[in-house]
Amino acid sequence: MTRTLTRKPKSRVTWSLRLLAFCSLLVPLLASPHKAFAETASDPVTASDDFNRANGSLGPNWTDISDGGLAISSDAAAGTAAAGLSGDVWTADSFTSDQYSQVQVTSTQLTGGQWIGPAVRAQDSGQEAYVGIYNWNNGSPDLMLFKRNGGTWTQLGSYNSGPLAAGTQLEVTAAGSIISFLENGVQRITATDTSLTGGAPGIISFGTGQVGSWSGGDAPTTYTIGGTVSGLTGTVVLQDNGGDNLSVSANGTFTFATPLADGTAYSVTVRTYPSGQTCTASNASGTISAANVTNVAVACTSGTQASSASDDFNRANGSLGPNWTDISDGGLAISSQAVVGTSSGLTGDIRTDGVYASDQYSQIEVTSTQLTGSQWIGAAVRVQDGGQEAYAGIYNWNNGSPDLTIFERNGGTWTQLGSTYNSAPLAAGTQLKLMVVGSTIAFMENGVQRIAVGDTSLAGGAPGIMIDGTGQADNWSGGTASFEVHYLSTDSSGVASYDVISANDSDGPQVLRVLKPTNPAPGVPHNFLYVLPVEAGLGSSDGDGLETLLSLDAQDKYNLTIIEPSFGIDPWYADNPVNPAVQYETFMTKELVPWVQQNLATTGSEQNWLIGFSKSGIGGQDLLLKHPDIFTLAASWDFPADMSSYDQFGADSGAGYGTDANFQANYRLTQAFVDARKGPFLNSNRIWIGGYSQFQNDISDYDELLTSEGIAHSTETPTNMSHSWGSGWVPLALAGLSQESANLSN
Repeated sequence: MTRTLTRKPKSRVTWSLRLLAFCSLLVPLLASPHKAFAETASDPVTASDDFNRANGSLGPNWTDISDGGLAISSDAAAGTAAAGLSGDVWTADSFTSDQYSQVQVTSTQLTGGQWIGPAVRAQDSGQEAYVGIYNWNNGSPDLMLFKRNGGTWTQLGSYNSGPLAAGTQLEVTAAGSIISFLENGVQRITATDTSLTGGAPGIISFGTGQVGSWSGGDAPTTYTIGGTVSGLTGTVVLQDNGGDNLSVSANGTFTFATPLADGTAYSVTVRTYPSGQTCTASNASGTISAANVTNVAVACTSGTQASSASDDFNRANGSLGPNWTDISDGGLAISSQAVVGTSSGLTGDIRTDGVYASDQYSQIEVTSTQLTGSQWIGAAVRVQDGGQEAYAGIYNWNNGSPDLTIFERNGGTWTQLGSTYNSAPLAAGTQLKLMVVGSTIAFMENGVQRIAVGDTSLAGGAPGIMIDGTGQADNWSGGTASFEVHYLSTDSSGVASYDVISANDSDGPQVLRVLKPTNPAPGVPHNFLYVLPVEAGLGSSDGDGLETLLSLDAQDKYNLTIIEPSFGIDPWYADNPVNPAVQYETFMTKELVPWVQQNLATTGSEQNWLIGFSKSGIGGQDLLLKHPDIFTLAASWDFPADMSSYDQFGADSGAGYGTDANFQANYRLTQAFVDARKGPFLNSNRIWIGGYSQFQNDISDYDELLTSEGIAHSTETPTNMSHSWGSGWVPLALAGLSQESANLSN
């Protein structure tokens, strides 16, 4: 059954978009005469506005959208509805369908659910447009790309930006079917959509957010970036300008999906190596000059895979020896059975005794010889290009105020990643470990995480050591890194937070929250309940599943340890074949559950329960049906059981499943899918389902499917409850899970 867009599981701006629905009293957009311009028909038309004039409307070059217009306030363009939508379209010129619109972030920070956004192909009084949104998201800012079509909003992609500095340039471009959102010229989101053509560039704001300046017009002619791959035996993931990923599995030509404008810089890097190979890119950077780039050459070579190595440096003074290669700035040396810097500047060595996986760690030990001045020592990972590219975890003496930092070196330029940790002087023997898994980098002091960040710039390379000045370190080890969980803190409600480092759930560390029982009901066996969120990160526009369970005292009433993971994008609990950072089924089954059983079990015989709704409801059914040996029970409420294609809910579901072939073969709840997996569910009731708000027909259809297959299950009587965690369905689901668990034990 085909679903309309109004039944799309909600994104992080759902509440804002609900408010937009109230602004539906439309008035026709008055035609505005175009001003004369000198360009010929073939010349690109561009315009700009710095808003440096008296407060009031934007003036005759602009036309308000039907929801309401922007206004000039203190030399900025600001929204005029405190809790609603307003915007303007530049109507002083005519534009082609290939357009761009760029706005500048001001020093006046957004608040609450406010957002601002450049728009292209805006038309129908602003009811149709592509809009790049910088959303404050109640203190967890992000960038999102949306299509507005007939007043209905569809998300096309998202990026966790964090707070953006004043002066940040945000640009949306539409070139053919490619819609892109850029931050300071770096592509953050790209999507393919053919719904809208024509229109004009503009600005849209939700709330009273403001922009400092605007420019827009016809998008310049674009060109593609590509080249050839040779020597490949597996799959290599390439990246252009730190954001346009391309998986290549065969030797020959390749072309990145996102074209770039003439005069734009490009930089091709290897994000992920094939297993057992290293790959290098040549002719990899430059500036587009009115032609497609076709000469990037990626060469892959095989070598001995190294899993771990160590060096105590307990040998004669001199170079580090044949297992090490000096970086191009200069090499380290052994002195008195320690490794030391050899100049007043930077020196370092790379471990080159084999080929290292892209997920790797490097660990050094602080010596009793104290650093001085601005000297630092660093454990480094993914070191390559003669040391000009690397991640380094640095212990910096900082003139007597020591601290720990993570830096990225890229093309010789150093950029700090994440926060600074004030370590104070570290004792001799302190272990400093830097690890990178997927796009997550973590820096530990004696096994305790001090800094963790996400970055996608570098892949491959090898572990190593870097030292600035003549500081020294000892007892190095390095090699392959993998899934880890690091404790952070416990709040006043007893909810413990952990950072999860996983290549399967990546772009930065993801927070895991755990709530243990403190006064469990007597005689009730201890089990695990996995709360499956429906939003990325710690998003809570649909409520908070763990907080809902906490308010019910579910952890004690049912003797449950409650586990709520988080994810880099909205989770559909699938493995995406084209994005190695979105392997959420693998993460749940091969990483999270084993860690929970090893670290949180009290009896060793705990059952694993699942609870979710909407996208996490269908995800819970997939996990249970595919892994009945791991998960015991699943409660799924108000979910799209009739979902028929991987992108039925736009870029949201498309990013989760990756391809329609993957969805159809591995996740679609068809009769064939259920029939092939029904064996463990014929005699034991392990499924609870219900729904009302958005997917009642889907639940009814799924109920009939399970019944036709002879699968035991419970179906809740439809009750008028909203599509959120706190609407009242969770207590019913808990009661059902508890009863089904007891029946299984009898």
